[in-house]
Amino acid sequence: MNAFSLLRLGVAGLLCVSGAQAGSLIDDGKTTLKYSQYYWKENDGGAVGPNRDEWVQALQLGFSSGWFRDVLGFDYTHALADGLRIGDDASSVTNLSAGRSPRDAHSINKPLEAYLRLQWRDDARTWSGGYGKKSRRYLIYTDDATRILPAATMGWDLGYATDAAELRYSRVHAFSPRNDAGWGERLENFRGQQIDNLQIYSASYRLPLGTRLAGEYAEAQDYLRSAFIQAEQRVDLGASQSLVASLTHGRQQDAGELFEYTGVPRLYQAENSHDARYLDMTLRYNIDGHSVALSWNQVRGDDFDRLFFAQDHGTWNSSGKLYFFFGLRDEDMYKASSSLDLGKFGLPGLKMSSYYAFSNRAYGYDGFSRKEFQNVFQYSFDGPLRGLSLAWLHDRFRTTGTPDGIHRQVASRGPAGIITEHSERFYLTWQRAW
Repeated sequence: MNAFSLLRLGVAGLLCVSGAQAGSLIDDGKTTLKYSQYYWKENDGGAVGPNRDEWVQALQLGFSSGWFRDVLGFDYTHALADGLRIGDDASSVTNLSAGRSPRDAHSINKPLEAYLRLQWRDDARTWSGGYGKKSRRYLIYTDDATRILPAATMGWDLGYATDAAELRYSRVHAFSPRNDAGWGERLENFRGQQIDNLQIYSASYRLPLGTRLAGEYAEAQDYLRSAFIQAEQRVDLGASQSLVASLTHGRQQDAGELFEYTGVPRLYQAENSHDARYLDMTLRYNIDGHSVALSWNQVRGDDFDRLFFAQDHGTWNSSGKLYFFFGLRDEDMYKASSSLDLGKFGLPGLKMSSYYAFSNRAYGYDGFSRKEFQNVFQYSFDGPLRGLSLAWLHDRFRTTGTPDGIHRQVASRGPAGIITEHSERFYLTWQRAW
């Protein structure tokens, strides 16, 4: 019996319990309906990057059950997405799956979540577990949710939590891309060879006086491993003010015979081994719903731009993970960011966030420069239109540089490559839960 059949049997069993027990599952559950429209207009600014002109819509309907005997529950969400308009000049489509051309983009009809969960708790501790398909969220690996439908993975999860500490583990074996249908695809490297699983370990601990320690480790079997440790200190300054400082050190290494040591055309050049390290520091000042921050990120060793599997959309627990990665070897990124709650200035529901980041050096490139500016406005309605939100993202990302012919022979087009993108993205979302 395969894993999908086991999952269906588990959910069916929960629905067949006695009346009173079924009542807690259904009556204590929550139904969520979400409708979205996204319009994205993007171009490569005359350099190298995707050109997009897509207007798409999606509908998601989900149910999260209550608990059977405070131990078992389930979650199920189904989604539909299709295109309203794809422009003639689009060279790629990203919210839907492209056919023979971007204008032939396929609609999506798939389960986003089908998950059987369990828990056991007492006054001081909670143990948890589960199996199925869902969007998993770690700092070292995340199923991307930046498109109109999120990515998801199939696998097992375990957890343990107290007021101060949290331990988590996941083992996933299949991946559902954010822009494609189906239950999930097997994990593969860029040569099409199967990666058996991706395992993720996470631990965090909160100390007195605002200190938090965290660390995560993930390994795609026989392919790639990555880890980081992080320390964060929060200082309460009173009068709705606080100062938060964080320091993160991470590493990424090849992990076996499935790694592409001979390189991947247009993405990665050949290397005998892969060992990339980064150091990231951020200082943030918060005051009454607003914030300003300064960040610095440094990469050493090799480029920090490898993925856990070929379909992976890319995760990096760093201030250098922006529209694309500031992740080339010897690249030092500097970033200033801010957020404003404009409700404090008489515009309730309106928020703005901005950042500017730049770097001017990378190993193996002549004339290297990378700059990005992003600004996001978001408005959330209240009253009869509560649940409706609008957002506008404006981004200018530009990278220049040519291979020096000594340390690099070709320009990378990977997550940290020589890519330029100018983006205007508009979001309309309505969501209601009951």
